[in-house]
Amino acid sequence: MTSYEPTGIRGFYRAGHSTIWEIADRAGILGELGLELEALDSCDSSAKAEKALNEGSIDFVAGNHISPYAEIARGSSIVCLASPGNSVRDSIVSREPINSLADLKGKRIVDTTILDSDGGYLHIRGNHLMHVKKAGLDPARDVEWLEVWDHLPNEHYQALQTEAMQTGKADATFVAGYESPSAAKFAEAGFHLIEVDILPMVTGPTITTSYKSLDAKDRLGERLVKALVMAIHYAKTHTDDPQAARMARLPAKPYPEAQAIENAYDLCCMQHPEAARINPLALWDLHYLRSLDNSGFIDELYAQT
Repeated sequence: MTSYEPTGIRGFYRAGHSTIWEIADRAGILGELGLELEALDSCDSSAKAEKALNEGSIDFVAGNHISPYAEIARGSSIVCLASPGNSVRDSIVSREPINSLADLKGKRIVDTTILDSDGGYLHIRGNHLMHVKKAGLDPARDVEWLEVWDHLPNEHYQALQTEAMQTGKADATFVAGYESPSAAKFAEAGFHLIEVDILPMVTGPTITTSYKSLDAKDRLGERLVKALVMAIHYAKTHTDDPQAARMARLPAKPYPEAQAIENAYDLCCMQHPEAARINPLALWDLHYLRSLDNSGFIDELYAQT
């Protein structure tokens, strides 16, 4: 293994996307790369995460996907290095039977706000906007949004969501997955449930960092990407570990997919028109991953298992 200067790193994670970095730390991968995880803290707002990156108080964020495009348009040095998640699967819950997303026209949909109380973009709500748009509807005119919560969905939001559906304040809502616990609860309560097509979307523990951090620490970009690749390999080869098993579905080579980038960028432009001034690829620097891939390192990892 290449010799690296010992370096402490600090990170935020969004929407529960800490697991792969916890695995990398616990499995000794970070230590092997000369990295010490000094802090890995939950951050409930993309705006807070981006502010911390711009100030240099953290080195990376796991799971910040939409508003960084607008940050680039404002002159930020924020950059994304890899994306192991490139799609989301949602379902529609409705009071009356519907056949497709197009049947949401004229309906009241209960959901979160678009922005949280700190001005950060709520990605899950954005996914729902994109679902409606992909169905040929105007998210601002063809449906009515009943906004009941200004943070990422949690138990309190789910209670408000359920109450709106049960009392008839809302005609429909979105839930993650089709066989998820939240979907099952609505089905058991007698609501109608249909699964919608997979939506290409940058998601999961994307490595979001800044050139300020990359320039300040010895080969940090190379090490972050290598740590992610090695942690994914560990997850795939240690499925007896419950925490690792949850990450085993991540791709061995965590490149973002073109359609996923396009949809994430479109979501940003819907809320932040200034982002339309930049090329969506301006956010992405994949040369660390490509270099690691081209060296044969990733293939050799899997050849040994």
